[in-house]
Amino acid sequence: MQSGAPMSAGAEALSQSISETAQQAPQNPTPPAPVAPTAPSGGFAYEAPQQFSEPATPAPAPTETAQQPMYAAPVAAAPAAPVAPMAPPPAATAGPLPAYGSDLRPTGAAAAPPPAAAPAPLSAPTSAASGTAASNQPAVVRQAPTAATPTGVTPAGIAETAMGSAATGAVAGAAAQQSIEQARLDRLLEAVARQEPKLKWAIGDREDGTTVLVTDLASGWIPPHIEIPKGVELLQPQKRRGGLEHLLGETVNHSIWTPGHYLPNAKDVEPVEMTFRARQVPDIDELNWELTQATNWRDGLPRLAHTLTKAGIAGTGVLESEADLLYEHLTAARDKVVRAYPDNVDPTDVGNWQLLASISGLIAKDKTTLRYHFAWFQALSMATQGGSR
Repeated sequence: MQSGAPMSAGAEALSQSISETAQQAPQNPTPPAPVAPTAPSGGFAYEAPQQFSEPATPAPAPTETAQQPMYAAPVAAAPAAPVAPMAPPPAATAGPLPAYGSDLRPTGAAAAPPPAAAPAPLSAPTSAASGTAASNQPAVVRQAPTAATPTGVTPAGIAETAMGSAATGAVAGAAAQQSIEQARLDRLLEAVARQEPKLKWAIGDREDGTTVLVTDLASGWIPPHIEIPKGVELLQPQKRRGGLEHLLGETVNHSIWTPGHYLPNAKDVEPVEMTFRARQVPDIDELNWELTQATNWRDGLPRLAHTLTKAGIAGTGVLESEADLLYEHLTAARDKVVRAYPDNVDPTDVGNWQLLASISGLIAKDKTTLRYHFAWFQALSMATQGGSR
């Protein structure tokens, strides 16, 4: 205090400073904390109003949040403890007040940042918690893609399920297809067995897609009165041994019929298209000469067989009565072989049946039938110039 300055003037200046400070407090709730310099009740007179009003000018900067109720100021004091403006109060108790004219702007300058940090105190402890959550929220958002890890596993599980379903569907489809193929084979085999129910028959689909028909009568030879389902193949003439399955060979699906099994009536089933073209065999060299030699030197053949062979090769034609008589001889040969089947079949009787069937094809000018039965006769029993087969 300068000498000569009245004491009342200092008190009046101090009162004015306090009044101005109180008027500015509502505009900025945070700055009231630095009002602590009112402690000098001893009557210090300093020009604080001019220096304190300068830092107070930033008060208009706060946003609309500055219009919050007055009760926010006490709450702001607690979180503002770390802020620099709280440091002056303890310093006031430690020693004498600053000398007149000292620079108080550090305190005012430190008070300027609070407006920027004001949103934190206004929301109280709840605001601080929400601020922490907000700062941590991006991490949670980044972890959202990691939740795709289960979904990354899920496609594998879905793929396994789909593969299992596909495998089950494939098995079911294969079973259904096999059932259809089996029904087809049964239908074809019944159509053949219906023509000669006293013989054993077998039919099967091979891996190459061909369907083969066999009987164990004579190494797979098919008698002349049997019509063959269209699309079915026969074994080539060759001496073979074994039962039906051995004759049939490797198949992906097959059906076997034995005498005594049930045969549905032909009127109650779907008709099967038949053909004789399945009896295709390679050409036979000098077929007419070979057939003539076979009939001339064959015992057990009727005399009509020699006559019809010569007429067929010469092309002179035959009488209808002779053709009917030949058919009777064919039926007799068939009955003799079938009665002896399966244990007492005489190969000679089978050979005679094959020769008669060849002559029947000759006079009918059916080369397919002629070649087929005569090729089987040669393969099984015919005496040739080189020996017997």
